[in-house]
Amino acid sequence: MREIYFGDFRIYVIEHIRAIEAQSPEFQSTEWFLLRYLRKIEKNSNPPTTHGKVEGCMRGLIRFYVDVIDEDSELGDRCKKVYAEYRKTLRFSQEK
Repeated sequence: MREIYFGDFRIYVIEHIRAIEAQSPEFQSTEWFLLRYLRKIEKNSNPPTTHGKVEGCMRGLIRFYVDVIDEDSELGDRCKKVYAEYRKTLRFSQEK
């Protein structure tokens, strides 16, 4: 499989990490756990990476979103935006 460039996606995830960190989430709060998932995505999307590593992290984020986060909340909106950006990155790599 071709290598996928996740650089722009990684920057997008870092922006969300910084925005959540600015709110100083409490230990083991929903925000704190979301940060853990986003940091794992950020770490695994750092080149060189494979699609499988990032896909696994994204699946974890989606499971967390479905199980814990209210879809109409700010955190739910963040999760949807991150997932949409991920799908956009995959589509862009297929168009090449």
